[in-house]
Amino acid sequence: MPATAHPLSVVDRIVFDMVRQVGDTALHLGLAMRFRGRAPALTEITEHLLPRVANTPELRHRLGGPTRRPHWEPDPDFDLTRHVHEHSLTEPSDDPGAILTALHGVPLDRERPLWGVWLIRGVHGYTLCYKAHHAFQDGLTAMRTCETLFGTPRPTPASTAPPALSLRDKATLLRDVVTQDLLPSLRPNTRWSGLDEPLSGHRVALTTTVDLPRLHAIGRATGTTVNHICLAALTATLRAWHPHDWTRPDNGLRTSMAINVRDPHEPLPLLGNRVGVASVFLPAGEPAPLRQLARVKGDAAYRRLTATGCRHRFLYRHIPYRIGLLATTRSTNPHVAPLTLADVRPRGHLTFAGTTALSAHILPVAIPNQPLFAAWTTHNGQLHTTFLIDTALPGHERLPTLWCDALDILERAAPPPTTSTGG
Repeated sequence: MPATAHPLSVVDRIVFDMVRQVGDTALHLGLAMRFRGRAPALTEITEHLLPRVANTPELRHRLGGPTRRPHWEPDPDFDLTRHVHEHSLTEPSDDPGAILTALHGVPLDRERPLWGVWLIRGVHGYTLCYKAHHAFQDGLTAMRTCETLFGTPRPTPASTAPPALSLRDKATLLRDVVTQDLLPSLRPNTRWSGLDEPLSGHRVALTTTVDLPRLHAIGRATGTTVNHICLAALTATLRAWHPHDWTRPDNGLRTSMAINVRDPHEPLPLLGNRVGVASVFLPAGEPAPLRQLARVKGDAAYRRLTATGCRHRFLYRHIPYRIGLLATTRSTNPHVAPLTLADVRPRGHLTFAGTTALSAHILPVAIPNQPLFAAWTTHNGQLHTTFLIDTALPGHERLPTLWCDALDILERAAPPPTTSTGG
């Protein structure tokens, strides 16, 4: 391997293995940013990106090496213009769902660094979409890249390698992986009607937007975060979508929530996939909105998600490829976890040519065998949620309405605010 090359992580290799099942474009992810005003020329976008890409070496790395031992290596012929494109919709639209759906199938050049920026002209403005391969970047890394390209530059904090783990520490982590991650996943999920139909392989993106002050008010009243509220809204959405599935209060679905497992001392922190998953139970059998919220608050508590991330960071650093592949195959089995969730937010405004984006919408990956990926982000005082769903699921077009209805019901049920929320 050349001295300037970086080996693929186990997760990177697993993602490329998934490509054989679902096709390359299914495993792309990114962010669509909508703007008012005149659409820029591609040369203007390139000029905007040029100094930012020059300071981001990860974006100049491509997949290289032999098939059995691939690695990331600098692209000796890197040309930024090959990464700036325009995509035309069949009919011009400002609907972020239509834009995300169209871009999901746009390929990336496997001979070049696996990312690009697309311009889409709308009726009353335009959209800029950053898109990358899921092996090249995970969702959080893609968001941090969007901050680099379209946000206020932030200094990279100095970090050092973590201290070596003792044998006792490693044994404890392995024990916790078995007792807190593996064994709970063996418990059967409630039967969900969403899995009754064979998947079509055709996904559409549906989006919805709500004002953040509404969620912050619910959070202050209940002592919960925006993420907890989104999980409770999704729980109520599933309950309303298939009401006959949840016959008992303890019914629900165990889902996979994406978490960051990247080591902070990595030399190229925006390169490669370092995502883990935490199992989060959505209690769709519980009829009371506030009890739904209380239960997801416990299951998605910050301390629990952080501890899961520590275990998975250790696991991905040491796990052999074939065992990692088996674990990933099980975690994406729809009868184990029928849907995946992600909460990924920028740390400031995203802008282009001095104009702040009206909204930002996540483009999730299409997980093999899973019919639904729900992801949310915040921008410009609003929460933007994307549902990437297989069209084989009857009534899938109702999801945004059901989500908004769930938030309305939760808002009415919340008591007067007494405490502040961490968001």
